[in-house]
Amino acid sequence: MPTVSVVIPTMNEEGGIRECLTKILDVFDKSGIKGEIVVSDNSSDRTPQIARALGVRVITPDKLGYSNALVYGISQAQGQYVVIGDADGTYDFRIIPQLIEPLVKNEAELVIGSRFKGEIKKGAMPWLHRYIGNPLLTWGLNRKLGTRVSDAHSGARAFTKEAWDKMDLRLIAEDFCSEMLKQMARNRARIAEIPITYYPRQGKMKAGTFVHGWRCFRFLLLRVILERNSTRLTREVV
Repeated sequence: MPTVSVVIPTMNEEGGIRECLTKILDVFDKSGIKGEIVVSDNSSDRTPQIARALGVRVITPDKLGYSNALVYGISQAQGQYVVIGDADGTYDFRIIPQLIEPLVKNEAELVIGSRFKGEIKKGAMPWLHRYIGNPLLTWGLNRKLGTRVSDAHSGARAFTKEAWDKMDLRLIAEDFCSEMLKQMARNRARIAEIPITYYPRQGKMKAGTFVHGWRCFRFLLLRVILERNSTRLTREVV
């Protein structure tokens, strides 16, 4: 059984998938990590063929969508620790050892790679996301959930499979990052952050700035602020 499962949702990422997977395999080899890679794919290009040629397990989600692809992929993961990230080159998977370290040391059950505590390369994040959208939505979630994270919507995360098994997967499949943070807070999970570098993506962006921002704002408004009988939970970021 693997110790670490890296789950990657893909949809037409043939331009960057080889480099992404090669980095992960290299990390496994150099760090002595017993790991597996699960590519949760709904591509119409050569992404799955490239992944399989590298010996990576490719599965097809039962529904379309980024969040559902992650939920489906994680359900197939066998590792004690799960790492997630994107295949477009925005996250450098060489940070895997740093992401899982607080989990291995039992210091946290969820580790978020913070772009705002690290470095955001030029052209990696639209101005509206960087200076208004992400900070505002993160502030709103922290205020309502009692969390103290700096990057609530980072897609680079690691968590224990035990903590994941306590999640309501139906809700997470609708809005992954925000809902996961909310449920982790409600379950009193210990949350840590590490600084990471965020790079410009390879290939075409799947969701526009305003579409993505509206999804996050809608979640904050309907599922956090207006939710009945919500209780404020205080979580300390390690």
